[in-house]
Amino acid sequence: MKRVAVLMLSLTAACASLGGAGSSSGAPSSGAAIAQFLASANRKDLAAMAAVWGTERGPASKSMGRQELERRELIMMQCLAHEKSSLGASSPGEGGRVKVLVTLTAAPRSASPVFTTVLGPRSRWYVENLDIDELRNQGFCGATVTPP
Repeated sequence: MKRVAVLMLSLTAACASLGGAGSSSGAPSSGAAIAQFLASANRKDLAAMAAVWGTERGPASKSMGRQELERRELIMMQCLAHEKSSLGASSPGEGGRVKVLVTLTAAPRSASPVFTTVLGPRSRWYVENLDIDELRNQGFCGATVTPP
C-alpha cells in the first residue's frame, strides 16, 4: 500500500509539471540528450525527461498520449536511479542514430546499457531507446532478473 501511495504522489506531481514538455525540447548533442535524460530521471522530473525523449519526429509527448508517456517514464525512472553515470564509447546506428554505452552505478550495482539517440527537428537530439533489459538484469528495476 505504501508503494502505491508513493507512486500516486509521484504521478500527481508529474501531471502538474508535464504541461510544457516540448516547448524547448531536445538537446544540442547526443551526449547532452543522454545526460539531461539521466539527470531528469534522478530528479524525478517527468517534464524534463519528456523534453529529451523522442524520435526523429521530435519529443515523445507529441506522438504519445499523456498517460502512456507518464507510465513509461515512471518505469524508466525507477530503472535509471543511480549515484554515478559516465558516457562511454559511441558508435553509428541505423539512419543516423548514435549508440552510446553508458555506465550507471548505484552501489553495489553497476550496469552498462546502450542508449540510442536520434537527431530530430531543428537539429535537436533525443534519447530514442535504452537497453532496459541490461538494467533489469543488473538489479536496477526493483526485482533482480536472472538472465536465461
